[in-house]
Amino acid sequence: MTGNGQARLTKTFPVFDCDAHVNDPLEIWSNYVEPEYVEAVKGAYWRDGKQAILNGRTAVLSGASTDFPSYNPICIAGPGMNKKIMRRFQQIPLSPEQKKYLEHQGAYDPAARLRDMDLMGIDQVLVIPTMLVANFPYIESTEGALGLARAYNNWAADFCSHAPQRLFPAGWLPLQSADYTVQELERIAAKGFRVALIRPIDARGKYPNQIFPSVTGGTIRNTMDKVYRCFEETGIVVGMHTFPAVACEPSATAASPGELISRAGDMHVGGRMVDPQTLSFVFEAMIWVAHILLSGFLDIYPRLRMAIFESNSSWIPSLLDHCDRLFKLYRNERRIRSDRLPSEAFYQQCFIAFESDESPTFRQWDRFENIGIWSSDAYHHDGADSWSAIVEMNDAGVPVEVQAKLLGGNARRAYGIDGKVFVTEQAAPVERPDWWPNAAEMEQFVAAQAYPRANGAQPLDVTQLDPRILLEMLRTM
Repeated sequence: MTGNGQARLTKTFPVFDCDAHVNDPLEIWSNYVEPEYVEAVKGAYWRDGKQAILNGRTAVLSGASTDFPSYNPICIAGPGMNKKIMRRFQQIPLSPEQKKYLEHQGAYDPAARLRDMDLMGIDQVLVIPTMLVANFPYIESTEGALGLARAYNNWAADFCSHAPQRLFPAGWLPLQSADYTVQELERIAAKGFRVALIRPIDARGKYPNQIFPSVTGGTIRNTMDKVYRCFEETGIVVGMHTFPAVACEPSATAASPGELISRAGDMHVGGRMVDPQTLSFVFEAMIWVAHILLSGFLDIYPRLRMAIFESNSSWIPSLLDHCDRLFKLYRNERRIRSDRLPSEAFYQQCFIAFESDESPTFRQWDRFENIGIWSSDAYHHDGADSWSAIVEMNDAGVPVEVQAKLLGGNARRAYGIDGKVFVTEQAAPVERPDWWPNAAEMEQFVAAQAYPRANGAQPLDVTQLDPRILLEMLRTM
Protein backbone atom coordinates (compact mmCIF):
# COMPACT_ATOMS: atom_id res chain seq x y z
CA MET A 1 0.00 0.00 0.00
CA THR A 2 1.07 3.61 -0.53
CA GLY A 3 1.23 6.20 2.23
CA ASN A 4 -2.39 7.28 1.63
CA GLY A 5 -3.73 3.74 1.89
CA GLN A 6 -4.10 3.17 -1.85
CA ALA A 7 -2.90 0.02 -3.57
CA ARG A 8 0.50 0.34 -5.17
CA LEU A 9 0.52 0.99 -8.89
CA THR A 10 2.00 -1.53 -11.32
CA LYS A 11 3.16 -1.35 -14.92
CA THR A 12 4.16 -3.84 -17.60
CA PHE A 13 5.95 -1.51 -20.02
CA PRO A 14 9.43 0.08 -19.74
CA VAL A 15 9.48 3.78 -18.78
CA PHE A 16 12.10 5.93 -20.51
CA ASP A 17 12.83 9.27 -18.86
CA CYS A 18 13.82 11.51 -21.77
CA ASP A 19 15.02 14.51 -19.75
CA ALA A 20 16.57 14.01 -16.33
CA HIS A 21 19.55 15.91 -15.04
CA VAL A 22 22.86 15.59 -13.32
CA ASN A 23 24.39 18.37 -11.26
CA ASP A 24 27.60 18.89 -13.24
CA PRO A 25 30.20 17.60 -10.76
CA LEU A 26 33.52 19.24 -9.97
CA GLU A 27 35.41 16.22 -11.33
CA ILE A 28 34.54 17.27 -14.90
CA TRP A 29 37.08 20.06 -14.43
CA SER A 30 39.45 18.38 -11.99
CA ASN A 31 39.72 14.98 -13.71
CA TYR A 32 38.34 15.13 -17.26
CA VAL A 33 39.71 18.28 -18.92
CA GLU A 34 42.52 16.97 -21.11
CA PRO A 35 45.97 18.54 -20.50
CA GLU A 36 46.13 20.28 -23.87
CA TYR A 37 42.88 22.13 -23.13
CA VAL A 38 43.38 23.12 -19.47
CA GLU A 39 44.52 26.70 -20.09
CA ALA A 40 41.82 27.33 -22.70
CA VAL A 41 39.09 25.96 -20.43
CA LYS A 42 40.37 28.05 -17.52
CA GLY A 43 39.82 31.14 -19.65
CA ALA A 44 36.41 29.93 -20.87
CA TYR A 45 34.38 28.37 -18.04
CA TRP A 46 36.30 26.99 -15.09
CA ARG A 47 35.04 25.60 -11.82
CA ASP A 48 37.00 24.80 -8.69
CA GLY A 49 35.97 24.06 -5.12
CA LYS A 50 35.19 27.73 -4.42
CA GLN A 51 33.49 29.22 -7.48
CA ALA A 52 32.82 29.06 -11.21
CA ILE A 53 34.25 31.73 -13.53
CA LEU A 54 32.97 32.47 -17.04
CA ASN A 55 35.34 33.90 -19.66
CA GLY A 56 38.00 34.40 -17.02
CA ARG A 57 36.18 37.33 -15.46
CA THR A 58 32.58 36.69 -14.33
CA ALA A 59 31.51 34.60 -11.32
CA VAL A 60 28.44 32.48 -12.17
CA LEU A 61 26.31 29.87 -10.45
CA SER A 62 27.96 26.47 -10.64
CA GLY A 63 25.32 24.26 -9.03
CA ALA A 64 27.23 23.87 -5.78
CA SER A 65 25.11 23.73 -2.63
CA THR A 66 26.88 26.85 -1.37
CA ASP A 67 25.29 28.79 -4.25
CA PHE A 68 21.85 28.54 -2.63
CA PRO A 69 20.59 29.84 0.74
CA SER A 70 18.19 26.94 1.28
CA TYR A 71 18.26 23.48 -0.30
CA ASN A 72 20.00 22.89 -3.63
CA PRO A 73 17.19 23.06 -6.26
CA ILE A 74 19.30 21.05 -8.71
CA CYS A 75 19.35 18.02 -6.39
CA ILE A 76 16.03 18.21 -4.54
CA ALA A 77 13.38 16.25 -6.46
CA GLY A 78 13.86 12.54 -5.93
CA PRO A 79 11.84 9.57 -4.67
CA GLY A 80 8.83 10.52 -2.58
CA MET A 81 9.25 14.24 -3.17
CA ASN A 82 6.52 16.53 -4.47
CA LYS A 83 6.12 20.26 -5.09
CA LYS A 84 4.26 20.88 -1.83
CA ILE A 85 6.98 19.27 0.28
CA MET A 86 9.69 21.16 -1.58
CA ARG A 87 7.90 24.47 -1.17
CA ARG A 88 7.62 23.80 2.56
CA PHE A 89 11.36 23.21 2.88
CA GLN A 90 12.02 26.34 0.86
CA GLN A 91 10.33 28.43 3.55
CA ILE A 92 11.90 27.05 6.71
CA PRO A 93 15.49 27.27 8.03
CA LEU A 94 17.45 24.08 7.38
CA SER A 95 20.46 22.78 9.26
CA PRO A 96 23.54 21.63 7.29
CA GLU A 97 22.53 18.02 8.03
CA GLN A 98 19.03 18.59 6.69
CA LYS A 99 20.35 20.25 3.56
CA LYS A 100 22.66 17.31 3.00
CA TYR A 101 19.78 14.87 3.45
CA LEU A 102 17.73 16.73 0.81
CA GLU A 103 20.58 16.60 -1.71
CA HIS A 104 20.01 13.45 -3.75
CA GLN A 105 23.35 11.88 -4.60
CA GLY A 106 21.84 10.40 -7.75
CA ALA A 107 22.41 13.83 -9.27
CA TYR A 108 26.09 12.93 -9.60
CA ASP A 109 26.58 9.30 -8.46
CA PRO A 110 25.43 6.51 -10.83
CA ALA A 111 24.84 3.89 -8.14
CA ALA A 112 22.59 6.26 -6.19
CA ARG A 113 20.89 7.21 -9.46
CA LEU A 114 19.89 3.61 -10.14
CA ARG A 115 18.43 3.25 -6.63
CA ASP A 116 16.37 6.41 -7.13
CA MET A 117 15.19 5.23 -10.56
CA ASP A 118 13.90 2.01 -9.01
CA LEU A 119 11.92 4.01 -6.45
CA MET A 120 10.59 6.43 -9.09
CA GLY A 121 9.44 3.75 -11.52
CA ILE A 122 12.02 4.68 -14.17
CA ASP A 123 13.62 1.90 -16.21
CA GLN A 124 15.88 3.92 -18.51
CA VAL A 125 16.97 7.54 -18.61
CA LEU A 126 18.64 10.16 -20.81
CA VAL A 127 21.15 12.08 -18.69
CA ILE A 128 21.41 15.85 -19.30
CA PRO A 129 23.69 18.47 -17.66
CA THR A 130 22.39 21.51 -15.77
CA MET A 131 24.53 24.61 -15.33
CA LEU A 132 26.37 23.86 -18.56
CA VAL A 133 23.07 24.56 -20.31
CA ALA A 134 22.99 27.98 -18.66
CA ASN A 135 26.63 29.06 -18.87
CA PHE A 136 28.25 27.25 -21.78
CA PRO A 137 26.54 29.19 -24.63
CA TYR A 138 28.19 32.41 -23.39
CA ILE A 139 31.76 31.08 -23.63
CA GLU A 140 33.86 33.20 -25.99
CA SER A 141 36.85 30.92 -26.59
CA THR A 142 36.29 28.27 -29.27
CA GLU A 143 39.21 26.20 -27.97
CA GLY A 144 37.90 26.42 -24.41
CA ALA A 145 34.43 25.41 -25.56
CA LEU A 146 35.79 22.36 -27.37
CA GLY A 147 37.93 21.33 -24.39
CA LEU A 148 35.04 21.59 -21.93
CA ALA A 149 32.57 19.83 -24.25
CA ARG A 150 35.02 16.94 -24.61
CA ALA A 151 35.50 16.80 -20.84
CA TYR A 152 31.77 16.74 -20.12
CA ASN A 153 31.02 14.14 -22.79
CA ASN A 154 33.81 11.87 -21.57
CA TRP A 155 32.54 12.18 -17.99
CA ALA A 156 28.93 11.50 -19.07
CA ALA A 157 30.03 8.40 -21.00
CA ASP A 158 31.82 7.07 -17.92
CA PHE A 159 28.82 7.89 -15.68
CA CYS A 160 26.46 5.94 -17.96
CA SER A 161 28.85 3.02 -18.40
CA HIS A 162 27.89 1.88 -14.88
CA ALA A 163 24.56 0.62 -16.31
CA PRO A 164 24.61 0.87 -20.13
CA GLN A 165 21.14 -0.66 -20.49
CA ARG A 166 19.61 1.97 -18.19
CA LEU A 167 21.73 5.13 -18.38
CA PHE A 168 22.20 6.99 -21.67
CA PRO A 169 24.21 10.22 -22.06
CA ALA A 170 23.13 13.30 -24.03
CA GLY A 171 26.14 15.06 -25.51
CA TRP A 172 27.00 18.74 -25.20
CA LEU A 173 28.33 20.61 -28.25
CA PRO A 174 30.89 23.45 -28.71
CA LEU A 175 28.61 25.54 -30.95
CA GLN A 176 31.09 28.41 -30.78
CA SER A 177 32.67 26.73 -33.84
CA ALA A 178 30.79 24.78 -36.53
CA ASP A 179 33.95 22.82 -37.33
CA TYR A 180 34.51 21.84 -33.71
CA THR A 181 30.84 20.92 -33.35
CA VAL A 182 31.03 18.52 -36.29
CA GLN A 183 34.25 17.07 -34.87
CA GLU A 184 32.59 16.46 -31.50
CA LEU A 185 29.39 15.09 -33.04
CA GLU A 186 31.37 12.50 -34.96
CA ARG A 187 33.41 11.63 -31.86
CA ILE A 188 30.41 11.08 -29.56
CA ALA A 189 28.54 9.19 -32.29
CA ALA A 190 31.41 6.71 -32.29
CA LYS A 191 30.96 6.43 -28.51
CA GLY A 192 27.30 5.49 -28.94
CA PHE A 193 25.60 8.76 -27.94
CA ARG A 194 22.03 8.99 -29.27
CA VAL A 195 21.28 12.68 -28.54
CA ALA A 196 23.26 15.94 -28.54
CA LEU A 197 22.03 19.19 -27.05
CA ILE A 198 21.58 22.73 -28.34
CA ARG A 199 20.05 25.64 -26.46
CA PRO A 200 17.91 27.82 -28.77
CA ILE A 201 19.15 31.27 -27.80
CA ASP A 202 21.08 34.07 -29.52
CA ALA A 203 24.21 33.81 -27.38
CA ARG A 204 27.20 35.63 -28.92
CA GLY A 205 24.92 36.88 -31.72
CA LYS A 206 24.55 33.41 -33.23
CA TYR A 207 21.06 31.98 -33.15
CA PRO A 208 21.39 28.28 -34.03
CA ASN A 209 19.35 28.53 -37.26
CA GLN A 210 22.18 30.29 -39.14
CA ILE A 211 22.64 27.76 -41.92
CA PHE A 212 23.35 30.31 -44.65
CA PRO A 213 26.48 32.50 -44.84
CA SER A 214 26.20 35.94 -43.26
CA VAL A 215 28.38 38.57 -41.64
CA THR A 216 28.25 36.68 -38.32
CA GLY A 217 27.33 33.24 -39.61
CA GLY A 218 30.73 32.15 -40.90
CA THR A 219 32.26 31.57 -44.32
CA ILE A 220 30.45 29.90 -47.19
CA ARG A 221 31.62 26.48 -46.04
CA ASN A 222 31.54 27.10 -42.29
CA THR A 223 27.97 27.61 -41.07
CA MET A 224 25.48 25.61 -39.00
CA ASP A 225 24.51 23.84 -42.22
CA LYS A 226 27.42 21.43 -41.79
CA VAL A 227 26.30 20.79 -38.21
CA TYR A 228 22.76 19.76 -39.15
CA ARG A 229 24.05 17.68 -42.06
CA CYS A 230 26.28 15.90 -39.55
CA PHE A 231 23.26 15.26 -37.33
CA GLU A 232 21.58 13.63 -40.32
CA GLU A 233 24.63 11.57 -41.23
CA THR A 234 25.32 10.31 -37.69
CA GLY A 235 21.65 9.75 -36.83
CA ILE A 236 22.06 11.64 -33.56
CA VAL A 237 18.88 13.37 -32.40
CA VAL A 238 18.96 17.16 -31.99
CA GLY A 239 17.94 17.88 -28.40
CA MET A 240 16.68 21.47 -28.13
CA HIS A 241 16.96 22.16 -24.40
CA THR A 242 15.77 25.46 -22.94
CA PHE A 243 16.66 27.11 -19.62
CA PRO A 244 15.68 30.09 -17.43
CA ALA A 245 16.71 33.34 -19.09
CA VAL A 246 19.37 34.45 -16.65
CA ALA A 247 21.99 36.58 -18.35
CA CYS A 248 25.36 35.13 -17.35
CA GLU A 249 27.19 38.37 -18.09
CA PRO A 250 25.88 41.96 -18.24
CA SER A 251 24.71 42.84 -21.75
CA ALA A 252 22.47 45.37 -23.44
CA THR A 253 21.39 42.65 -25.86
CA ALA A 254 18.98 39.90 -24.87
CA ALA A 255 20.16 36.44 -25.85
CA SER A 256 16.96 34.65 -24.82
CA PRO A 257 13.39 35.77 -25.54
CA GLY A 258 12.71 34.88 -21.92
CA GLU A 259 14.81 37.86 -20.85
CA LEU A 260 11.87 40.07 -21.83
CA ILE A 261 10.13 38.85 -18.68
CA SER A 262 13.05 39.88 -16.48
CA ARG A 263 13.57 43.25 -18.12
CA ALA A 264 9.90 44.22 -18.31
CA GLY A 265 9.04 42.96 -14.84
CA ASP A 266 12.09 44.05 -12.87
CA MET A 267 11.06 46.50 -10.14
CA HIS A 268 14.71 47.23 -9.22
CA VAL A 269 13.79 48.10 -5.61
CA GLY A 270 10.93 45.73 -4.92
CA GLY A 271 12.18 42.71 -6.78
CA ARG A 272 10.80 40.97 -9.83
CA MET A 273 7.09 41.26 -10.57
CA VAL A 274 7.28 37.89 -12.34
CA ASP A 275 10.03 35.29 -12.12
CA PRO A 276 11.55 34.66 -15.58
CA GLN A 277 11.23 30.92 -15.11
CA THR A 278 7.47 31.19 -15.52
CA LEU A 279 7.62 31.44 -19.31
CA SER A 280 11.30 31.52 -20.24
CA PHE A 281 11.44 27.81 -21.13
CA VAL A 282 8.30 28.06 -23.25
CA PHE A 283 9.36 31.28 -25.03
CA GLU A 284 12.70 29.80 -26.09
CA ALA A 285 11.02 26.65 -27.41
CA MET A 286 8.06 28.34 -29.11
CA ILE A 287 10.26 30.77 -31.04
CA TRP A 288 12.60 28.00 -32.15
CA VAL A 289 9.73 25.75 -33.29
CA ALA A 290 8.03 28.60 -35.16
CA HIS A 291 11.34 29.40 -36.91
CA ILE A 292 12.01 25.89 -38.11
CA LEU A 293 8.42 25.28 -39.21
CA LEU A 294 7.75 28.53 -41.07
CA SER A 295 11.20 28.81 -42.67
CA GLY A 296 11.20 25.35 -44.26
CA PHE A 297 14.15 24.29 -42.11
CA LEU A 298 12.89 20.71 -41.78
CA ASP A 299 12.53 20.43 -45.57
CA ILE A 300 16.21 21.30 -45.95
CA TYR A 301 17.09 18.51 -43.46
CA PRO A 302 14.42 15.84 -44.06
CA ARG A 303 16.38 13.13 -42.20
CA LEU A 304 16.84 15.26 -39.08
CA ARG A 305 15.11 14.14 -35.88
CA MET A 306 14.54 16.67 -33.13
CA ALA A 307 13.32 16.56 -29.52
CA ILE A 308 12.11 19.69 -27.72
CA PHE A 309 13.05 19.43 -24.03
CA GLU A 310 12.27 21.28 -20.79
CA SER A 311 9.49 23.45 -22.25
CA ASN A 312 6.23 21.70 -21.33
CA SER A 313 4.03 20.64 -24.21
CA SER A 314 0.39 21.71 -23.93
CA TRP A 315 1.08 24.76 -26.15
CA ILE A 316 2.29 22.79 -29.17
CA PRO A 317 -1.13 21.91 -30.72
CA SER A 318 -2.22 25.56 -30.88
CA LEU A 319 1.18 26.64 -32.25
CA LEU A 320 1.03 23.96 -34.96
CA ASP A 321 -2.48 25.05 -35.92
CA HIS A 322 -1.34 28.68 -36.08
CA CYS A 323 1.69 27.81 -38.24
CA ASP A 324 -0.52 25.79 -40.59
CA ARG A 325 -2.81 28.79 -41.02
CA LEU A 326 0.13 31.09 -41.78
CA PHE A 327 1.57 28.53 -44.20
CA LYS A 328 -1.68 28.49 -46.17
CA LEU A 329 -2.04 32.28 -46.13
CA TYR A 330 1.51 32.94 -47.34
CA ARG A 331 2.28 29.76 -49.26
CA ASN A 332 3.23 31.66 -52.44
CA GLU A 333 5.54 34.00 -50.53
CA ARG A 334 7.48 31.24 -48.83
CA ARG A 335 11.00 31.07 -50.25
CA ILE A 336 11.49 27.38 -49.49
CA ARG A 337 8.56 25.57 -51.09
CA SER A 338 7.04 22.51 -49.45
CA ASP A 339 4.10 20.21 -49.94
CA ARG A 340 3.97 19.54 -46.19
CA LEU A 341 2.06 21.60 -43.69
CA PRO A 342 4.20 22.72 -40.72
CA SER A 343 2.24 20.35 -38.47
CA GLU A 344 2.96 17.45 -40.82
CA ALA A 345 6.68 18.25 -40.79
CA PHE A 346 6.66 18.42 -36.98
CA TYR A 347 4.79 15.14 -36.57
CA GLN A 348 7.14 13.41 -39.01
CA GLN A 349 10.45 14.64 -37.58
CA CYS A 350 9.96 15.99 -34.05
CA PHE A 351 9.11 14.97 -30.51
CA ILE A 352 8.24 17.08 -27.48
CA ALA A 353 8.77 16.40 -23.78
CA PHE A 354 6.01 16.65 -21.19
CA GLU A 355 6.05 16.36 -17.40
CA SER A 356 3.94 14.36 -14.98
CA ASP A 357 1.39 17.05 -14.11
CA GLU A 358 0.53 18.28 -17.62
CA SER A 359 -3.14 17.35 -17.57
CA PRO A 360 -3.99 19.48 -20.67
CA THR A 361 -1.57 17.28 -22.65
CA PHE A 362 -3.19 14.12 -21.34
CA ARG A 363 -6.66 15.37 -22.28
CA GLN A 364 -5.33 15.83 -25.84
CA TRP A 365 -3.57 12.48 -25.87
CA ASP A 366 -4.60 11.76 -29.46
CA ARG A 367 -2.43 14.68 -30.64
CA PHE A 368 0.56 13.56 -28.55
CA GLU A 369 0.27 9.80 -28.99
CA ASN A 370 3.23 9.53 -31.37
CA ILE A 371 5.30 12.62 -30.44
CA GLY A 372 5.07 12.93 -26.64
CA ILE A 373 8.09 11.85 -24.55
CA TRP A 374 7.93 11.90 -20.76
CA SER A 375 10.51 13.64 -18.59
CA SER A 376 10.88 13.44 -14.83
CA ASP A 377 13.05 16.61 -14.76
CA ALA A 378 14.72 15.10 -11.70
CA TYR A 379 16.48 16.27 -9.69
CA HIS A 380 15.22 19.78 -10.24
CA HIS A 381 12.62 21.36 -7.98
CA ASP A 382 9.69 20.57 -10.31
CA GLY A 383 10.67 16.94 -10.85
CA ALA A 384 8.30 14.01 -10.35
CA ASP A 385 8.21 10.23 -10.71
CA SER A 386 6.51 8.10 -13.37
CA TRP A 387 3.81 6.88 -10.98
CA SER A 388 2.36 10.38 -10.66
CA ALA A 389 2.22 10.60 -14.46
CA ILE A 390 0.36 7.29 -14.62
CA VAL A 391 -2.17 8.55 -12.06
CA GLU A 392 -2.76 11.74 -14.07
CA MET A 393 -3.11 9.78 -17.31
CA ASN A 394 -5.56 7.35 -15.74
CA ASP A 395 -7.65 10.27 -14.51
CA ALA A 396 -7.65 11.76 -18.04
CA GLY A 397 -8.69 8.45 -19.62
CA VAL A 398 -5.47 7.88 -21.59
CA PRO A 399 -5.50 4.27 -22.91
CA VAL A 400 -2.81 2.03 -21.44
CA GLU A 401 -1.30 1.34 -24.87
CA VAL A 402 -0.93 5.10 -25.40
CA GLN A 403 0.58 5.51 -21.92
CA ALA A 404 3.23 2.98 -22.96
CA LYS A 405 4.11 5.17 -25.96
CA LEU A 406 4.14 8.43 -24.01
CA LEU A 407 6.12 7.03 -21.09
CA GLY A 408 8.84 5.39 -23.15
CA GLY A 409 7.92 3.95 -26.52
CA ASN A 410 8.20 7.21 -28.44
CA ALA A 411 11.52 8.18 -26.85
CA ARG A 412 13.08 4.79 -27.52
CA ARG A 413 11.87 4.95 -31.14
CA ALA A 414 13.44 8.40 -31.53
CA TYR A 415 16.76 7.34 -30.00
CA GLY A 416 16.95 3.82 -31.40
CA ILE A 417 17.12 2.19 -27.96
CA ASP A 418 15.72 -1.21 -27.01
CA GLY A 419 13.37 -1.12 -24.05
CA LYS A 420 13.79 -3.26 -20.97
CA VAL A 421 11.63 -3.39 -17.85
CA PHE A 422 13.47 -3.14 -14.52
CA VAL A 423 10.63 -1.84 -12.33
CA THR A 424 7.10 -3.26 -12.29
CA GLU A 425 5.60 -2.10 -8.97
CA GLN A 426 5.45 1.18 -7.09
CA ALA A 427 7.77 1.14 -4.11
CA ALA A 428 6.70 1.56 -0.49
CA PRO A 429 6.88 5.12 0.90
CA VAL A 430 10.38 6.29 1.78
CA GLU A 431 11.09 6.27 5.52
CA ARG A 432 11.80 9.81 6.68
CA PRO A 433 13.59 11.34 9.71
CA ASP A 434 11.65 12.79 12.65
CA TRP A 435 11.98 16.39 11.39
CA TRP A 436 10.14 15.57 8.17
CA PRO A 437 6.67 17.25 7.98
CA ASN A 438 3.87 14.78 8.70
CA ALA A 439 0.57 14.62 6.82
CA ALA A 440 -1.31 16.90 9.25
CA GLU A 441 1.44 19.54 9.14
CA MET A 442 1.43 19.48 5.37
CA GLU A 443 -2.35 19.86 5.24
CA GLN A 444 -2.13 22.91 7.45
CA PHE A 445 0.75 24.35 5.41
CA VAL A 446 -1.03 23.88 2.09
CA ALA A 447 -4.20 25.49 3.45
CA ALA A 448 -2.23 28.45 4.80
CA GLN A 449 -0.49 28.92 1.46
CA ALA A 450 -3.75 28.75 -0.47
CA TYR A 451 -5.84 30.87 1.94
CA PRO A 452 -3.46 32.85 4.18
CA ARG A 453 -6.05 35.26 5.58
CA ALA A 454 -8.42 32.46 6.55
CA ASN A 455 -5.67 30.62 8.41
CA GLY A 456 -4.41 33.27 10.77
CA ALA A 457 -1.61 35.81 10.60
CA GLN A 458 1.57 34.72 8.88
CA PRO A 459 5.13 35.62 9.94
CA LEU A 460 6.43 38.73 8.22
CA ASP A 461 8.34 37.82 5.08
CA VAL A 462 9.34 40.83 2.99
CA THR A 463 9.87 38.62 -0.06
CA GLN A 464 6.19 37.71 0.07
CA LEU A 465 4.84 41.25 0.47
CA ASP A 466 2.41 42.53 -2.15
CA PRO A 467 4.50 44.91 -4.34
CA ARG A 468 1.58 47.35 -4.34
CA ILE A 469 2.56 48.20 -0.76
CA LEU A 470 5.84 49.58 -2.09
CA LEU A 471 4.00 51.65 -4.69
CA GLU A 472 1.71 53.14 -2.05
CA MET A 473 4.71 54.10 0.09
CA LEU A 474 6.39 55.81 -2.86
CA ARG A 475 3.22 57.72 -3.77
CA THR A 476 3.10 59.31 -0.33
CA MET A 477 6.72 60.52 -0.44
